[in-house]
Amino acid sequence: MTKQADPFKVYAKLKARIEENQFPVEPIYLELANRIFPGDKEIMPRILACLANAEQIKIVAALPDPNLPPSSGRSLEISDSFASTLGMDKVLIMQHIRELYEKGLVFPTKKGPAMARTFMQLHDAALGNPNYDKSLGRIYYDLWGSIEGPMTKPEPANLPAGHASEFRVVPRWPSIKDVPGVQPFENAPALLKSRSLIAVLRCGCKAAHTDRWCGVPEESCLTLDRTAEYNLDRKTGRKISADEAISIIEKFDRQPTVHVTVNQREVTQLLCNCHYCCCLAIKIAQKSRFISVVDPAKCKGCKVCVERCQFQATTMKTYDGIKGEKAFSDPEICRGCGSCNIICKSGARSMKLVRPVEHVPETLNIY
Repeated sequence: MTKQADPFKVYAKLKARIEENQFPVEPIYLELANRIFPGDKEIMPRILACLANAEQIKIVAALPDPNLPPSSGRSLEISDSFASTLGMDKVLIMQHIRELYEKGLVFPTKKGPAMARTFMQLHDAALGNPNYDKSLGRIYYDLWGSIEGPMTKPEPANLPAGHASEFRVVPRWPSIKDVPGVQPFENAPALLKSRSLIAVLRCGCKAAHTDRWCGVPEESCLTLDRTAEYNLDRKTGRKISADEAISIIEKFDRQPTVHVTVNQREVTQLLCNCHYCCCLAIKIAQKSRFISVVDPAKCKGCKVCVERCQFQATTMKTYDGIKGEKAFSDPEICRGCGSCNIICKSGARSMKLVRPVEHVPETLNIY
């Protein structure tokens, strides 16, 4: 981890770069941007203008193909009549669609190719492909980064409660492996071994923050099964074995990151490694079923856990009968990531199971 930067100064520089690189957009970009990010007339239209040229955006606006017969599977195919209506060569349209698919603006559906439906769907797809970094340019990633504002530590009062989040924290396995009551959906190594396909790819969140300071490697997102297949087809990631994936998350145990996945019990889409200076998911991730607790008699007062905690749950305090300040984790704020536990050299920390299985929803569709 490099030296922590001032998030407000970082954001001010980002905004200055955006102001220096202003460019006009046609009304069609404003119209389509409003479907994904309603009300935004400045940033999303320019993001779409970076992703699709004038010819390509006309294709996107006409999707899905109304003349395409229903399909039993997801497809990028279009009909001859669709090409005829647009007055364009079908082969050329298919080339454009393939490029837009690889860029993350277009998705295969049972009705053929279609534009991303939601902000989150576009965000996750359109930031992960390094093959287009040069053509998109830094301004494209700055535009994405500007949407989130200064990347400060999440304020406890703004973190989600109940089941209201699309993502959840997955505890570090070394921190909970000996705790009675651990569920299969909390055992990260076992989860990875149970998947049929794994691909590791560049974290789109990190790519969107070109001035990030955490020092966490960009290649930090593990995608699983159909999501992995999707990313491999788009040439955004590389296939790895379960053992390789486990080795990656073990290396991230030494990094200032938090494991995050979709907020459901079956982990079939992804396992990310997030840091607040560059990741959106960490600000909306639901608590795990655990909290970190401190034995003040063992605590050396080194304050490493205070620095490591991304949720401002850890502070220093005095305890009756114990000399000096010792660490304390607020049980109401702690998200149960286990990051502070595995870096505690004095063995003063342990994880406590405090929430029922029902705390994690059975299923959820984030897109």
